[in-house]
Amino acid sequence: MAARMEEHKDNDSSFNCEDAGLLNDSGRKGRVEHHVLGYYRRVHEALQDGFQETHEQEMFLENVFKQTEEQEVKLCQNQTISRILEEILPLGKSSQILTFFKGLLSDSETIMYDRFGAHVLQTTMMLSLEFAAKQDEADAFNGLLLNLSQSVRDQLESVVMDTYASHVLRTLLQVFGGLQVAEKVTRSKLSREQQQRDLIQETRVILENRPETYQKEFLLLQSELMKSKQLEEYIGSPSACPVLAVLLLVLQKNDKDSCRKVCRKLIKKCELKQAPSPDSKRTLPDAVVNPISSHLIETIIEVASDDILKDLTETCFNGLLLKLAKTPVANFILQRLIAKTVQSESMDQIMTELTKGFHKILAANNTGVLLQLAETCFLFPALQETFVKSLLEALKGFTPEERQLKAIILIGSLQSFEVLFPSEDDENSNSATGEVKPKGIEVKLHGSLLLQSLLKFQNKRIVVNGFMALSTEELKTIICQPAGSYLLEHFMSNERIKDKKKEQLINTMKNDLFSICCDKSGSRAMESVFKMSSIKMKTIIAELLAKKETQLHSDRFGCFMHRTCQLSQFKHRRNAWTSIMTKDDKKRKLFADLIGEAPKDTIGRWVTGRNKRTAAIMKDHLRKKCG
Repeated sequence: MAARMEEHKDNDSSFNCEDAGLLNDSGRKGRVEHHVLGYYRRVHEALQDGFQETHEQEMFLENVFKQTEEQEVKLCQNQTISRILEEILPLGKSSQILTFFKGLLSDSETIMYDRFGAHVLQTTMMLSLEFAAKQDEADAFNGLLLNLSQSVRDQLESVVMDTYASHVLRTLLQVFGGLQVAEKVTRSKLSREQQQRDLIQETRVILENRPETYQKEFLLLQSELMKSKQLEEYIGSPSACPVLAVLLLVLQKNDKDSCRKVCRKLIKKCELKQAPSPDSKRTLPDAVVNPISSHLIETIIEVASDDILKDLTETCFNGLLLKLAKTPVANFILQRLIAKTVQSESMDQIMTELTKGFHKILAANNTGVLLQLAETCFLFPALQETFVKSLLEALKGFTPEERQLKAIILIGSLQSFEVLFPSEDDENSNSATGEVKPKGIEVKLHGSLLLQSLLKFQNKRIVVNGFMALSTEELKTIICQPAGSYLLEHFMSNERIKDKKKEQLINTMKNDLFSICCDKSGSRAMESVFKMSSIKMKTIIAELLAKKETQLHSDRFGCFMHRTCQLSQFKHRRNAWTSIMTKDDKKRKLFADLIGEAPKDTIGRWVTGRNKRTAAIMKDHLRKKCG
């Protein structure tokens, strides 16, 4: 490492950005010579390799920052170099960041409108806030931030509507608010996907006690935004709409009264309140069905007080809830509204309007609405039976009563009884039993999550009976699917289901237990089930698998179950195995007593990366529900 440091010094002793051709005459913005680009690529490689000593890294960074002096804007306009600088900046000292920030603001208008430079400026601004919070050259950083804010306010309408400059304004609002909001709001989808670090998922406070200058500057930005004659245009703009969302999120943390006023003004501008008319003639407001402004309405619901939520449910959307549920864009607004509902009167109205149209929601494939409704019904036990009945009626599985035994298949696949159990002349039917072939069962993500939610209801009789009625082939087919495997885990971990029922389910699959454990999804599910089972249940599972221990050990997925069950120990040293498993069982119970049940874990783990928007809504609600 020391040799590499000396080599780097030698190479840099004669290196100068301007002499090397950074300021070329080609006229192409962000264009640099190959050896300049090569230098920063070597810098990136050196940082990736790491340093053995801290002082080596400090010397290295000091040299790199020295090379950027007076060339900050030009360097940040290059795509590759801008990304490298974003990685370097968090490693710098306050004095180095301060010098770099001054260099950027030497041409603030160019940098904040630049496609790549705007990102570097945002990173520098957030670092400035963190240094200011530590009282590390706070006055100098505050002065630069105020100067930048003045420049932004002087050309606010242009900044708000610009794709890149609007991001700078979003960051300014966060800085003067003393916090950082979730990056799903501040960054575009493309930007989030390109990040090679963990994203900020929730609002985090950086500066507890904001200086008076920050508060005044934030009020100035807020005032000019809300008084703008183009506010209605901002609501539907892909650049300006997130600025308003960030404003709301910051106000929610710092000034709830102002947040309430801004929410009401935006609701008025979105024209959510309509003149009274028959429900059949009412149409959804344009802002609700617009892919851009709908995100702002979701944010309004997220930060709204109880009185505003009640007004939205009982006035703005009264009679329109089913239309919201059927619309591709608007159904996400309804999901957010359901998740935030805490008043029983509002929830009764939502259930009354939606339950009669469950079949229409299923036909529109907006099953996230049903999922969120099920999660919220957990807080309203009186509505749980109505929800289950309405859901099965929509799937044609409530009457006659024997159809309820197919509840797991119907809800899991989100298909009606007629589709899954065709008439006798259909080639997929069994005329003797009237049952569909197992290969026709496909457990969908939302179907699995719905069943997981129903297992938390107080009266889970229909769901439990549905599990007990599954045939061996049906149970195997469900468990060996990614979404279906979590159903087994949730059923077996539910403490309100009797052990006798769990043993019966294991007994149902005993003939196929080996093949289930040799499946990718089945193996994962059975591992979880085994770890959470009682010593009696573990013994039953081990006895069934011990008959084919050798084959299980040699299978690519079965070997995991073989290791978890410790089958070799079970066959040859039963007493020692029992002792180990008993200790593990005691530790598990002790751990559960200390931390309690965490129902959101499995849901969060499964949803992440698949349906992120639904996951976010569910996690928000579950986090509040679980405290």
